[in-house]
Amino acid sequence: MNFSQFIALAFAALFGIGTANADSLHQEMMLVEIFTTTDLEVQWKPVTGTKEVHQNIDVQIYELDGIQRSEAQISSNLPTDPKQSKQIALQRIQQLDDQATSAIQNAAIGLAKAMQYGLDRCPAIVFDGAVVVYGLTDLKTALDYYQTWRAGARL
Repeated sequence: MNFSQFIALAFAALFGIGTANADSLHQEMMLVEIFTTTDLEVQWKPVTGTKEVHQNIDVQIYELDGIQRSEAQISSNLPTDPKQSKQIALQRIQQLDDQATSAIQNAAIGLAKAMQYGLDRCPAIVFDGAVVVYGLTDLKTALDYYQTWRAGARL
């Protein structure tokens, strides 16, 4: 386990992160989890007011580099004196705003789930916690692949 994975698990434990089972909310709801980084733009624009399948999709997007980005901001321009540097870093951590805390929490959840699913690269889109499509950030294209695979699997 590397340091980033350890930090992700620590944040998951710290924030008391739990997951809700999509099936308990609605039997036909599909859970789609997108594992990406901030430099890869996710393409997903559900069409409102239509009867498309998109209305029954719960999309969760995890930006896995959130902890690294926060670490870089916290560590930026710290003095060379270790004692003073530690004090300033702790002060910066205590002053994190809701957006920064949310990004760290999102990354921690995403890293923990990526480990749970055994994901080995990014981007990845996971359907219902079982099927992975790698290399895409366009959810419509990944959904087409997934639906084609499911139709073939049922034949």
